[in-house]
Amino acid sequence: MTKAILLRVSYALLSLLALLLLVFVMLRLTGDPINFLLPPEATAQQRAFARQELGLDRPLPIQFLIYVQNVLQGDLGMSFRSRIPVQDLILQRMPATLTMAVGALVLTIAIGIPLGIYSAYRRGSALDHSARGFSALGQSIPPFWLGFLLILLFAIYFPLLPAGGFGSIENLILPTITLACGSIAGLTRLLRSSMIEELNSDHITFHRLKGLPEPVILWRRALRNAGLTTLSFLGVLTAGLITGSVLVETIFVWPGLGRLMVESIGFRDFNVVQGVMLVFSVAYIGVNLLVDLLYMVLNPRLREPSRTSR
Repeated sequence: MTKAILLRVSYALLSLLALLLLVFVMLRLTGDPINFLLPPEATAQQRAFARQELGLDRPLPIQFLIYVQNVLQGDLGMSFRSRIPVQDLILQRMPATLTMAVGALVLTIAIGIPLGIYSAYRRGSALDHSARGFSALGQSIPPFWLGFLLILLFAIYFPLLPAGGFGSIENLILPTITLACGSIAGLTRLLRSSMIEELNSDHITFHRLKGLPEPVILWRRALRNAGLTTLSFLGVLTAGLITGSVLVETIFVWPGLGRLMVESIGFRDFNVVQGVMLVFSVAYIGVNLLVDLLYMVLNPRLREPSRTSR
């Protein structure tokens, strides 16, 4: 099992390094940040001095190696535009992003799990048809379109909630629903499928013959096995709610990491974009790694390679 853990950790670190390299190269292809930092009438000498000061005058491989070395030392660099350490900017915006992500995750679990379970248990009923329709619709609606629709309905036509901003529960409602809608639909659909398979299994039939109450069968027996199938999805979902908040934060003027990244891309603020993408990458890869390790613990068959396959 130790070998399998080390292998997964190695893959995670290599994936993180590859993502850092990809982001680093693609940012350099977007243009020269000096054009946004200096006025158009700046001389060539002033531009050369600014590039040297920001470390942009060196070859790209050297810049990347220096960047990785600084990251390993906990230094994400300075913002080109505000001259504030990137770490400070991220720490300022992180609470807003986590607030929305946690709210969306709670909403997803609170709605998606019961809906998926009872949709499977009441197959063919009105609840099941409604849940399946919601799943199909929720996974097909783009978040930006849903966000604009919610603003139109509940902030303009029926002015019940604010269209944007940050600081109160009312500001959190529309962004959280927008972010959670697709996740609820995906969790409901996946859990319904897993529960149907479990409810048709022999061991569930055996428990029913023993006279166990249906709530116990649903929530303790069937969900325990079906939960293993949805565990990986919940891991990807948790990370996706953090990394997928870019559009939602932009639509609702939410002062989180996603909006910070969009603003920084517009000004070619490389260090800030790289810092935010590093946080997103660590969250996504780290959560998936944790889910893989937890899955290995819960499923002993994955701890060691099968002897028959050798």
